[in-house]
Amino acid sequence: MPLKYRIVLKKDMSKGAAQGAQLYYGQIRSMEKTSFKKLCKLVSGYCTAKAGEVELVIDGLIYVLCMLLESGNVIQMGEFGNFRMVAGSKGSKTLKDFDPMMFKKPRIVFTPGAMLRQLISEASYDRLDPFSDPEEKNGEGGSDRPEIE
Repeated sequence: MPLKYRIVLKKDMSKGAAQGAQLYYGQIRSMEKTSFKKLCKLVSGYCTAKAGEVELVIDGLIYVLCMLLESGNVIQMGEFGNFRMVAGSKGSKTLKDFDPMMFKKPRIVFTPGAMLRQLISEASYDRLDPFSDPEEKNGEGGSDRPEIE
């Protein structure tokens, strides 16, 4: 299923762009949010487990993932991908001067596996609505929001 996008006019962030310059950019839009309960119900439709059982397994998986990530492990989840925790630090002039407080906020990195890399490589796009170009409307202006009547 194609990703939905809109075209928006934004400040030109390219190197050497003139002040006030603008460019048109494509912006992916999420169509809806899937709740955890709905996710579990959808997964249960593909296996013999009930939605409540799927929820228990995913809750357990999250608990174990957190425990292993805290310990510095890389978690390999087959074709789905890998999770790992990383953190950069500020530098010190000498080894003796380095302090663990110099670490920046850690973050979790997800590296997609074969299944998700294939999904990415096959992505397609559908435009949600035509962009209203103010220049084509003789100065009337345009909006990407629907009017409320």
